[in-house]
Amino acid sequence: MKINVLHGAASLAAVIAVPAFAQDRPSNDRPAWQKVSLDAGSAISPSSATATVSASSVPQAMERLGGDGTNVDLSLGTLYAAGKFGTNSTTTIWSSALSARVHVDNLTLSASLPWMQIRSRSTVFTGIDATPVLIAPNTSAAKRTVEGFGDLTLGAAYTIAPAGSPVEVELSGRAKINTASASSGLSSGANDYAVGADVSVPLGSVTPFASFTYRFLGDTNAFALRDGPAASTGASFSLGHEAFLVASYHYSSAATRQVSAAHELFAGASQRIAGTQMRLTGFVTTGLSRGAAALSAGAALSVGLGPRGGM
Repeated sequence: MKINVLHGAASLAAVIAVPAFAQDRPSNDRPAWQKVSLDAGSAISPSSATATVSASSVPQAMERLGGDGTNVDLSLGTLYAAGKFGTNSTTTIWSSALSARVHVDNLTLSASLPWMQIRSRSTVFTGIDATPVLIAPNTSAAKRTVEGFGDLTLGAAYTIAPAGSPVEVELSGRAKINTASASSGLSSGANDYAVGADVSVPLGSVTPFASFTYRFLGDTNAFALRDGPAASTGASFSLGHEAFLVASYHYSSAATRQVSAAHELFAGASQRIAGTQMRLTGFVTTGLSRGAAALSAGAALSVGLGPRGGM
């Protein structure tokens, strides 16, 4: 049975409630967890919590928040993607997203709102974190262009770093709230949800990571969407204390039986702007399957407010 809104919301709340409850237990019952303190070599997957590259997930992943106190992070990212997606015509997608995060101890709350322009003969909707979700190919005789603000994404993540272990685990939940107009052509008109886990192992200047997400997609009036997994694996490479590179592979299951699953490779670079709390990030992807964009590229500018736990 298709999971409904209440089940999705419960899943999102459970991700955060479990570790939060554990933190509030008496000290003699508390696991040996430590407060997370991240460094330049511990970038997480650019697909954390979505397992798909987007204009909001990449800049958030490129600036890990940690340390004591409250940290606030703002970013503006943009992405251009093009591909045939198994059809005879090219679909182009331009996505920009304004994102904000608030980090307190090991808990991070986030929000992002995208502006999108999609030119295609197919049906493509805004997904979680402004990720384009291909629903059906060749649904229009001619290309049409739709543009405007997409759906709002809200997220929460909790990082666990066991004392004495290099392994860091981030548990996350995200909800895409239908805020786009019904006539925009950008939204399914339903809420989507995702729960996931990201595991990373900082090993000096190299940090391997793996991310797994399960997505619950709301049905549209015309299509019954398929819930399913998404995943990624890769590593970040620190270049001193101001820059690092990320390379990874991504998989995302198809939203309907009419389209193929997405397989793609990601490469990104991020550099702190000297003397500022700003970070500049650039990235590219290449598709390995018909369900992915043949090529996409993007850039993002992030600014941090408050003390940094990382670079």
